[in-house]
Amino acid sequence: MSIFTRFRDIVSANINSMLDRAEDPEKMIKLMIREMEDTLIELKSACAGVIAARKKLQRKRDDIDERVDLWAQRAELAVSRGRDDLAREALVEKRRFSELG
Repeated sequence: MSIFTRFRDIVSANINSMLDRAEDPEKMIKLMIREMEDTLIELKSACAGVIAARKKLQRKRDDIDERVDLWAQRAELAVSRGRDDLAREALVEKRRFSELG
């Protein structure tokens, strides 16, 4: 269930609950608004956390991609210099980083 669906359900439930026991409609509306504002603050905080986590993961992914490219270049360089042993080691490292991404 998405955060927004949950928010909608909470608001709907709160409205129905408050209407059922509506002693003073003005007070009930103010209470509903306050609860909605609190929920909105929680939603904004949750969204900010998700966005920050996504950016962090993207930075890690970019770093891994750079390392894969670096090890591929090192393997090519080793082959061009006749160092097949180093090329194999570089390809092992490239594969290790490829599996992380």
